Amino acid sequence: MSKKPSKKAKKAHKEQAQDDLVQVDAFMIPAPFAAMYQVLREAVAEDLLALLSQEFARVARVSDNEEEGEAVVAYDAADVEQLRIYLNPSNISQAQKARDKHQLDKFVDHLRQTEG
Repeated sequence: MSKKPSKKAKKAHKEQAQDDLVQVDAFMIPAPFAAMYQVLREAVAEDLLALLSQEFARVARVSDNEEEGEAVVAYDAADVEQLRIYLNPSNISQAQKARDKHQLDKFVDHLRQTEG
């Protein structure tokens, strides 16, 4: 029979696991994926800014929610927020898949339907 790891070994493993994470915005990303995630995140953000700028009076990156992290926010001509897309790992993953298929507009439309 194998022995259970000691509390000290478990703590060391947990600390090692935390050391293997990199904070990107409000999220902890595994270190091996952090650099690629940051590149994808920036590319998605720039594409969202460009796409939404075609429809809205003003589009900006906003960091006003520590828990949710940075977002791309679209405003109408009266400067009223119309759409907010958080740059979280889930949205980045979905948006990247949509970008690969040249369907970022469909991704945005889907978010609008689920928000409203």
